[in-house]
Amino acid sequence: MENTNKTILVLWDFSPKAECAFAHAVNFAEATGVDITLLHVVKGEKDVEPAQQKLTEVAEKLAAEAKILVHAQIITGSIFKSISSYASHSHVEMVVMGTHGIRGVQRFTGSWAIKVIRGSKVPFLVVQEMPQSKKYNNILFPVDFKKENIEKIKWAHFLHSLFKGKVYIIHPRVSDSTFKKRIYSNMVFTKKYFDNTDIPYTIETVGKDLARETTDYAKKINADLILIALSKTLTFADYLMGPAEQAIIANDARIPVMVISPRPKQLSGGFSATGT
Repeated sequence: MENTNKTILVLWDFSPKAECAFAHAVNFAEATGVDITLLHVVKGEKDVEPAQQKLTEVAEKLAAEAKILVHAQIITGSIFKSISSYASHSHVEMVVMGTHGIRGVQRFTGSWAIKVIRGSKVPFLVVQEMPQSKKYNNILFPVDFKKENIEKIKWAHFLHSLFKGKVYIIHPRVSDSTFKKRIYSNMVFTKKYFDNTDIPYTIETVGKDLARETTDYAKKINADLILIALSKTLTFADYLMGPAEQAIIANDARIPVMVISPRPKQLSGGFSATGT
């Protein structure tokens, strides 16, 4: 399917981790027919021309190897402020970013970058290693008390439409009545949705530390991808329970994490979060 105006954005810093990000982007590009754009951020206008020449050479080499159209894009400004702005206004369907575990998360997905992702209109796929295969068959779907959990469902459906895998739903066991009620409500909605699809899924209750339990369970099922959603805003509950997103993104199993921004847009062409 032709999607000449759509692209998957790969954050490119000429590092091996960027190459990992590109490899994951290729998997999605091949499955959807969407192009890939390498994005490199420089500080000032004087840096644009030499960086553009270098990045264009890389793009041409990767395009020849992957047999996919690869664009080269240089932008100026802050790495944290410029990326979300470009992604939100340039027909970008997904941002793929490589990171070095905790150290990389502190740089790329700490407080500043979480704000970038939260403010973005597209999902971020954060990866630490090369993909193990062309498909993402085992999708781990942790559910907590936040209402944004519901927004992940369309993306789980989308991933299944591409790779025909299985969704593993986990939720924490908590004692607080308010959180318990919210989790129960999310689980009822989630189960009802999946019961009306052909997506194979399982549900399991885990311990209350959802970040740690997510990583442990991901190892147990040999997960190919973890699907999480950010809160639209940080609430008192987030501070009380402790936001788990950064720990999950930096998981020591090095499993890719798709981070969904609140109220993601419905995509067009072959790249559709609804799977249609």
